[in-house]
Amino acid sequence: MGLRDEIQADIADAFDQEDELLDAVDTFTCTRKVFVSSNPATGEDVYSEFVYSGRGVLFGSWEKDLVRPSDYLASDAKAVLLRNEVLSGGIEVEPQVNDEWLINSEYYRVVSYGSEPSKSVWTVQLRRV
Repeated sequence: MGLRDEIQADIADAFDQEDELLDAVDTFTCTRKVFVSSNPATGEDVYSEFVYSGRGVLFGSWEKDLVRPSDYLASDAKAVLLRNEVLSGGIEVEPQVNDEWLINSEYYRVVSYGSEPSKSVWTVQLRRV
């Protein structure tokens, strides 16, 4: 088992434990519109939908962090997600800027995202739509 697998197993275990992070963990679903084609004669664009989901600590705060995204707003939220749990059909997915997430009946847009050196978690900046 490599470092990434160990970190993800430890965090997943903490996500599942009542006395640790279980009460702070939320799930999300994203439906990303992917451009397929355009018909210049009618002016219509055709899109397909790509759906992925995951779980993590979704409503963290940037306020206490020393480093904030350059386009940070005070109302933005920070999500920390296990990379191996952000999936579409069992395959890991990388979030994209402008993806819209549905969390507890509310929509949020991905403003920025990144990972750390072990590539175990995504850190995502979310803005309510």
